[in-house]
Parts: sequence; C-alpha cells; structure tokens
Amino acid sequence: MWILIRLWIRIWETGFRMVPRIPNALFSVAVIAATVVVGGSKWPQAAVVGLDVMTFNVRTANADDGENSWPNRKEFVADLIQRHSPDVVGLQEVVREQVDFLEDALPHYRWLGIDRGLNGGEGLSEYTPIFYRHAELSPIESGNFWLSQTPDTPPEIREVRGRRRRFGRIVTWARFHHVATGRAVYLYNTHLTIRQGQRQLESTDLIVERMASLPDKSLVIVTGDFNAPAETSATWRAVTADGLLDAWVIAEERQGPAFTLSEFGPPVDWDVGRIDWILVGGPFSVRSIETVIDHDDGRYPSDHYPVTAHLEFEH
Repeated sequence: MWILIRLWIRIWETGFRMVPRIPNALFSVAVIAATVVVGGSKWPQAAVVGLDVMTFNVRTANADDGENSWPNRKEFVADLIQRHSPDVVGLQEVVREQVDFLEDALPHYRWLGIDRGLNGGEGLSEYTPIFYRHAELSPIESGNFWLSQTPDTPPEIREVRGRRRRFGRIVTWARFHHVATGRAVYLYNTHLTIRQGQRQLESTDLIVERMASLPDKSLVIVTGDFNAPAETSATWRAVTADGLLDAWVIAEERQGPAFTLSEFGPPVDWDVGRIDWILVGGPFSVRSIETVIDHDDGRYPSDHYPVTAHLEFEH
C-alpha cells in the first residue's frame, strides 16, 4: 500500500510528467490507494443536498370569513412563507387577488400556474400555483392539466343556478433545474374535490399516470390538499401504491399535530385527519416534517395549517 502511496506522491511532485510511463491499471490503483489513505474512505463520498418544501391551502379570498377574511391575514401569510423560506411551495385555493399580493410580497419567489376556471378569479375559481425561489430553482418546462375526462382541455362551461361555471380541478406541474447541482426536480401541486370516492380515485390515477413517463429515479414531489385523511383513506392508499411515499410517514423527525385542518384556530382534532400532504418519489429522503401552527397573537393564517418538509438527496 505504501509503495503505491509513494508512487502517487512521486507523480504529484513531477507534475504528472511520469504518468505516460506508468501502465493505466497501476496508475488507477495508485489513485485509489491515495483516496483510501488521504480521504479516509475507499471512494469519494456523495454530497447530501437539502430541499425545503411547503404545501399550504391559504383559504380563498372569495369567502366571507369575517375577521378571518383575506385582508386581515394576508400579511401574516406572506410573513410565514418568508420566515420558513421553503425552496418551493405548492399553494391551494388561491384566486388572482392573492396571487398578485404574494407575488409583490415575496420578491425572492416567482410563480407558475393558471386559473382552473379560466375566469380571472371570479366565481368558481382557483389557482394551484407553485411559488419557487428563483435563485435556487429554474423552471425548464411546466404546465397544467385538469382532473377530468379531458385533462388537456378546459372542461365545458355549464349553467348552474343561472350562472355559467367551468367545473374541474387542476394540477400545476413543473420540471425545475436545481441550480446548485444541475439535477432535475419535478413538482406537482393540486387540490382534490371534497367528495371522497370515485372522483378522487380517478384524479389520483391520472396524476400517477402522468408521472409514469418520467425518467427512472427522477426526484418527484407532490403537494396538495387531498381532502382525504392520510394513511386510512382509499385516496391515500391509491396514490401511494406505486412508488410515491408520504413524507410524514417516512420522516426521521415529525413536529406538530398529525392533522392539518385548523378552522382558523389552535390545534383541535376535528376528526378530519391529515388532509394536506407532501409526497415524494425517487431518491429522496425526508429528514424532518412539520405541521406549522404559527399564529399572530391568536390569528391563524388560514383554515388549514401549512406543512413543511426538509428533503434530502445525494449528489
């Protein structure tokens, strides 16, 4: 071993001029031997890279929530996101007014998404936007699809109680370039119908089907309000049946309550369960996850608690 180390030192001292006179195999062994002794291990160690993710149903500004209406809590919503500083956050129940405010209030973030009703925030409307820190993540491609029979086409407008409405939940997705490592990171963000059963199962089937075409071992994140309890519902079992894992379940550390409906108040188990999920696929590990119960002198940011997770992958 020390003969090989001395050989490597001699190569270094001569500025690699003697490399052409050494057989390739012997040179390779010398390099490995030096790595063993100098580096303390047989092979160079992969770097572990962290990625912070949040899912957050911010409660629509279109609802009459009295003292909990959007104007009374919008500053706190922006402050909470700033303080936790996720690299990427999937939001739900957002209308144009809220998108515009958060875009101005979060200068380190940019966003992707469209209104699922394509009606500019009026009536039955919702964005499921992805906000991302543009210094850390660059979108290479992105898009949206509807959780309907025509996923790539907006559902038809129907007349309901004298009003014309376009039904159909939506998924906003993006393939990001992770600036520090060059890795591709895929994120899908959604908000499922409140009606559990076949419609939710069809929606999760479509999401999983869309991800099936991704390259093998892709880094995948799914965020959303799934309107179904994790670990016990058919919806959860369906979406985690083929590769996706629930970050709460596999996390090394968990903080906060194991339920996410807040009703604008402190933690009370409303017997609804954990309906806001972060799911991961591919070579991610989950160091920690938290149901965030921050409040501003008793005022909570939404009728849902946000959930944050610290993910890791090797590079």
